[in-house]
Amino acid sequence: MSVFQRRYPIEKKYIVAFLLSISAILGIVRFIIFLIPRSKPDNQLILGLSAARVFLGSIFLILLLINIGVVLFALLNLGPRQKEFEKKGIAFFSEHHVAILFLLYLGLAVLGTFFLATLPPVIRPLRSLLSIHARLTGFLSWIFVANLLLVISLWLVSDESVRNQRGRVQLDTVFVCIGIFIATLFLYYRAAVLIGWINKTTYSFWDLLAGQLLQGKLYLENPPYTHDLTLYKGRWYVPMPPLPGILLVPFAYWIGVENISTSYFSIVASAVNGLALYLILKELVARKWINLSDHGVFWLVIVFLFGTPHLWVGISGRGWYVSQILTVLFLALAVYAALRSSSAWLIASCIAVAMLARPNSLMTWPFVFAISMQILKENQGLITWKQALIWASKTVIPIVLAVTLLLGYNYLRFEKITDFGYTTVNAGPDIIGNVQKYGLWSPHFIPNNLYVMLLRMPRIHWGIPWPTEPKGVLWPIDPTTTGMSIFLTTPALLYLFHRYPKQWWVLGAWVAVLFNVILLSFYSNTGAHQFGYRYILDFLIPLMTMLAVAIGRKVRWHFVLFVLVSIAINLYGAYWFMNG
Repeated sequence: MSVFQRRYPIEKKYIVAFLLSISAILGIVRFIIFLIPRSKPDNQLILGLSAARVFLGSIFLILLLINIGVVLFALLNLGPRQKEFEKKGIAFFSEHHVAILFLLYLGLAVLGTFFLATLPPVIRPLRSLLSIHARLTGFLSWIFVANLLLVISLWLVSDESVRNQRGRVQLDTVFVCIGIFIATLFLYYRAAVLIGWINKTTYSFWDLLAGQLLQGKLYLENPPYTHDLTLYKGRWYVPMPPLPGILLVPFAYWIGVENISTSYFSIVASAVNGLALYLILKELVARKWINLSDHGVFWLVIVFLFGTPHLWVGISGRGWYVSQILTVLFLALAVYAALRSSSAWLIASCIAVAMLARPNSLMTWPFVFAISMQILKENQGLITWKQALIWASKTVIPIVLAVTLLLGYNYLRFEKITDFGYTTVNAGPDIIGNVQKYGLWSPHFIPNNLYVMLLRMPRIHWGIPWPTEPKGVLWPIDPTTTGMSIFLTTPALLYLFHRYPKQWWVLGAWVAVLFNVILLSFYSNTGAHQFGYRYILDFLIPLMTMLAVAIGRKVRWHFVLFVLVSIAINLYGAYWFMNG
């Protein structure tokens, strides 16, 4: 039995009875409320209730009586037979606990999704659930609470050895992943509603390109907007690499281009990013490379999703931003595959796919290489140059294939393999002027890029009434669209200033960050029209793993405070960016 159960057997029993009593009391209240309204006179079967309500009420009553019976059984002492029954019950649960918890977790996931889906404003495809919610909300809410309290009770009374069994741990992980995905999905949608960013997606490009790809065309016919598109021989092209458009092709085929929302697509991918980071951190903990509690894992996932530019980039749905969200997704998959000792081919394939969204994804290669080398070292105690070279050589083919596809895509569009269309893009005059004067990449841009990335502050307007001023005039804190310091946008990143262990994977993480920073510092713009510094997403996964090393086992109150401040800043920034 657990340490707590051995030390406090009486208290444990009463705690379980208390939890189930809460469920029973709530159920009694809900059942009474369920009985009070009368059905229509022509639809009454008995006691003023319709046949459907009598059937549902019978199920409600049976479950409620079972709940009350369990509470009484836990509180009363009925002698040896009760103890014998308790032993058999515990033995049955120990033998079938994975299956039992799977059903309970599944119920929580389904009901939790249902309630999140019916919170206003309701996502259009889910509005049919409102009628079910109106009729069954009392019954289903009690089932959800009772289910949750039952799970907690079973966790309290189960053996510590049972809780640590592999099947149980895997089941808990799956349930947490589902929870992270569902919660992120709906919280991002709510954030979009909060800032007024519903059905406003412009410059998405990818839905239009998906429809054209179905017809075997690489250009857009009569696009509704041409900003950030490239005109070549009378045709408008999307200059960015094509991965988002390719992934949307099946949706364009099944539901039609006009029904695609790139904002919803981006929100779903953002939710996957959150659970991917969770799995990465859990794998690092399992390998004992970081000393991080479950509490710490969740705070890092929260700051990643809601305290960085990932928030506003993820809900936008615009062309450039969708590319960045997908880049994070496939780079996270590459890192997770490396941590799971997957083949070099699979790891490199994930990076190669990310390159089809943003070619600079290649800069993350040192991170996955270092992870793989550290695992190899731990498994056999020594790494030879030959082994490192063989692993690296296996990653060449997928990456070369991605480069070949990108160059071929350029040739098919612009008849030149090195032309991505950025030098002639229909963009802001300042960006085009820089490119034409200094080139797409130049040392000239290094000082400004590093300044914006690390030091740029917002403008402060004191005494300005807001938001009573006309839209876009003056805000009390007015970030510039050219960018802002990553440490001001996400103050939690200040904890990165820390002493790190000398390990392969730590070195690889910082090399990946450094390579990205060096490359981006040469680029011709800082991210153009943004809040904060959105290019941080290119190296945010290795940064988050280093932050995990820095905060250690115990999450201190000041780190939590910095996370909350980061969330507030990014919510403000998202509102400013979408409405300013």
